[in-house]
Amino acid sequence: MRQLIIQVPRGNGTAVIDIAKSHNGSNLSRFEGNADEPIDVVIVHVSNREVGLARLVESNVRFTRSNIEDQDTLLSVIYVQRQPEVTASSEEIRDRLTKSIQTQLLKQDFNVTPLVDVNVLETPATSN
Repeated sequence: MRQLIIQVPRGNGTAVIDIAKSHNGSNLSRFEGNADEPIDVVIVHVSNREVGLARLVESNVRFTRSNIEDQDTLLSVIYVQRQPEVTASSEEIRDRLTKSIQTQLLKQDFNVTPLVDVNVLETPATSN
């Protein structure tokens, strides 16, 4: 299991819980916090199961105020490991996952700009 700690503007924590449930998240918690402004902090545990192009290694997601007027930002840095049978390039995996994650976040209408950085980690080559 992986623990994700997600910070969103106050009032959006329930939507994050709903998304986590739709992805079989467990041990879900939401509590109110204060950063520069009021936020909801959601703790989610997700399976390490292998699906699709890559397997999740680590994810860091946080809500922040940017220096750009009228733009709140959801910063996501995600580390994945390519699935053994996947032949797509690291760039293609990164592009497809970034687009998919941003699309899902925009559909939730959080009124934030989702900035997503996906890093594809390669398994070291084994020597014989």
